[in-house]
Amino acid sequence: MIGIRRGACRAFPVRPATPRPGSQNRLPMSSHLPKKRPNHLAGLLACLVIGIPAAPQPVTAATPSVTVLFPPVVQAGRAASITVSGGDLGTLTGLVSAGGELQTSSVTKSVINVNVSRDTRAGLLDAWTLTSTGLSNPRALLVVTHPVTVVAEIPDSQATPISLPGTAASKLDRAADRDVFAFTGESGQLVHIACRSRSLDGTVAPILSVHGPAGQELAHSFVHQVEPKLALKLPADGRYLVTVVDRGFQQNASSLYTLTLETGPRLQATSPTAICGGGKLLVIGHELPFGTAHSQTGLSAMPVALDRFLSHRSWPDRRPVGVLDSGFRLRLSNCSGTAWVTHSHEPVVTETSEQNDTAATAQLLEPPVRICGAFERSADVDWYAVDVQKGETLEIVGWGERLGQSMRLEAIVHDRTGKALATIAPPAAPKKIGFDFPYTTYDPHASWKAPADGRFRIVVRDIFGGSIFGPDRVYQLVISPPRKRFQAFSVVGDGKTHSGLSIAAGGKATLQVLVIRMGGSESPVEVTAEDLPEGVTAATVTVAAGKPVATLTLEANAQAKPSRSPIRLVAKTGTDNSGRPVLPVVHLPGPAPVRRVTDALMLSVTPASPPPPKKAPADKKTP
Repeated sequence: MIGIRRGACRAFPVRPATPRPGSQNRLPMSSHLPKKRPNHLAGLLACLVIGIPAAPQPVTAATPSVTVLFPPVVQAGRAASITVSGGDLGTLTGLVSAGGELQTSSVTKSVINVNVSRDTRAGLLDAWTLTSTGLSNPRALLVVTHPVTVVAEIPDSQATPISLPGTAASKLDRAADRDVFAFTGESGQLVHIACRSRSLDGTVAPILSVHGPAGQELAHSFVHQVEPKLALKLPADGRYLVTVVDRGFQQNASSLYTLTLETGPRLQATSPTAICGGGKLLVIGHELPFGTAHSQTGLSAMPVALDRFLSHRSWPDRRPVGVLDSGFRLRLSNCSGTAWVTHSHEPVVTETSEQNDTAATAQLLEPPVRICGAFERSADVDWYAVDVQKGETLEIVGWGERLGQSMRLEAIVHDRTGKALATIAPPAAPKKIGFDFPYTTYDPHASWKAPADGRFRIVVRDIFGGSIFGPDRVYQLVISPPRKRFQAFSVVGDGKTHSGLSIAAGGKATLQVLVIRMGGSESPVEVTAEDLPEGVTAATVTVAAGKPVATLTLEANAQAKPSRSPIRLVAKTGTDNSGRPVLPVVHLPGPAPVRRVTDALMLSVTPASPPPPKKAPADKKTP
């Protein structure tokens, strides 16, 4: 450091500027400074230039963020090696899931070796990375019950063998990359092919094509399918090729995907797609055991009785687009595939088999009702009619995109003369919440007040319906008096961090709780934390009436032991004693950052942070 003579840094008075002739009407550059006042800023800047050290600034600890887990698939009952990529990860110590399905056996730099429980159900689960800097954000893993092949990059002209059944995990390594896979099949064998990326937090928009032993193309996936699926009955014995490309020929660090081949019976859908309490559903699929021919789809179908209201919470699309009704994924034993079924608070009615394509043939409904329909033909439109009284308010809610469909649903109310009265708008996002929240959907969701007594008609269509149609293009439409309700979500910290929820012994951590009210609800919402580990507490917090957000604070005492476990937040109003689960939303980093609902709210309790080192006393210098 440069030596400074005592008294060298002094402030000097600044003389007021003397205006030049003709410049009396112009303000001098120094006119904002008081006259005859020392210019302390000039002296301070001089000291900084010479080298006097500035006061230390507080440093914010880095938070871990994971951008990729590869491979994003594991086999139940087997060991797997997963490479972790991200930022500010420090030293990796393990990989955990909410249900304990993953057990870390060893860690070598960025590779975590895990054992997957044999009892793990096939499907998606979230995995959190444990690091020396705290708990990371989760990333999705696919669990399968058949062999997994991890693919190394090979020339486009070569095909990677894949077993049947089997799953391959791969990446697109460059723009316009093209991956080819080969499997051996038998004549008459039914093969199901599925490609995942977005549900695995990847960015690939896959397009699939299948070529037979003679080189001819046998099948090609639809462009509108986010994660394409194909069902193919093989025409001959021999070697078949499956090609995967990105729809936009794009590539980035998150261009990962899985390709799964399965055989045998497969569940495809249900009719209706919602259930109120118990009742019967018609399950539809390929070669279902004890199934009979289903005329509308050409598949097989059989009735299934559900004698209770299933309480298992699931999500048709892990993005929190708008607000979703809860539901469950129906599974059948000895059968691959699942079907999403919505829990309905309203009686469920299926679209009539008769023509309802015009206002004159509109299907008459009695609110409250949830109609389950489908756009089976090109440019298909469905008309429904309701009898209402003047001043009566109906909440009209459509479900298409929010059921995982690539659909732009539109609902328009008409009077008896055919005049269009209102186009039902999408729901409005909450304002001024302090962080980004993906409350976006094109699905209609609004209230409408009848201007007179009489019969009104509602027409529903898919704007994409001219080119995309079929029995699988299902939707739901709810017509009901407004029902006061809410949905609550939580985000870690200030809602902008990528990391998971970590708290040090003797420290604090915060969550933002966001409440979205519907049906005219304005009530305060009380949020309580449950299943907290020993030594961690959280006071109940209230989201005030008419307000969207409140902060919940977790505190760990000095004796809290290190642990990792899921905790639960429950939200309720004064009239709802049972409460509703608060859905945790995570902010995933990467080339295409996304926010989505995760399996659980994981909490990591870490040892107390060491105290900062004491500063040595400065040596006294003599003048």
